[in-house]
Amino acid sequence: MYGSIELGGTKIRCAILDEIGNIVKEIRVETKDPEENMKDVVDFLKKNPVESIGIGAFGPIDVDKESKTYGFVLETPKKLWRNFDLLGSIKKELNLPMGFTTDVGASGIGEYRYGASKDKRSSLYLTIGTGVGGSYIQDGTLLQGFSHPEMGHIEIAREEGDEVESFCDFHDSCFEGLCAGPALELRTGQRGENLDKDDPAFDILAKYIAKGLMTYTMILRPHIIIIGGGVANKEGMIEKIRREFEKLDNHYIDIPNADEYIVFPELGNEAGLIGGYVLAKEALKEE
Repeated sequence: MYGSIELGGTKIRCAILDEIGNIVKEIRVETKDPEENMKDVVDFLKKNPVESIGIGAFGPIDVDKESKTYGFVLETPKKLWRNFDLLGSIKKELNLPMGFTTDVGASGIGEYRYGASKDKRSSLYLTIGTGVGGSYIQDGTLLQGFSHPEMGHIEIAREEGDEVESFCDFHDSCFEGLCAGPALELRTGQRGENLDKDDPAFDILAKYIAKGLMTYTMILRPHIIIIGGGVANKEGMIEKIRREFEKLDNHYIDIPNADEYIVFPELGNEAGLIGGYVLAKEALKEE
């Protein structure tokens, strides 16, 4: 059996998966105090022994194995979690092989191995929900340099006259600050799920999301882009994004048909846990 932990900004999922990746048992807890949350996770894994564990966590996190703070959550907006030794807190209680990456990295791995990009050499995975985050995989390997990508914080050119406050505490016009769920709420005064699908705010967000996707496309040229999260999942939203995306290229490069190039995750909400399962199996092999 393998353990998979998906640490999200609002909830934590911890699951036990069998040899072929079926989820056989799971708990979900609200993301609150890190010490309490990790106790719940560790207790669950002690009651349900596994051979290894894969972890996907909200960021920013330290993924550099040579760093003194490898496995730490860094300067996250979630203040209680800042500089918390996430990996160390689990290793202290469970002496097992562990794989560790971002939550979007784990989801990207899940989709690459078993989902929408399983037949592609490269894949970009993006979630647009409470925040915006992304990962890129080339020939089975997650792209990262001295740390993991921060795809939610690239600069997006605002539409003329758009002076709505950015949701991001650090940037005035980054992808996350303009397109995440809380940014939509700042723009409209309502949560996205309560807005009509034809609300003009979604047209603006579609333009901004398309700009972000075009930037990634020009730099990385992925074979496929997978987008998920509450904002992207709004009825009719992916169609708006595809239309805006096709307007931006102006026939400069040869891009696949947007309906096939920009797609939803095939694994749905299980992508992160499946990715964690892959990380756990790889960690066991490396021991």
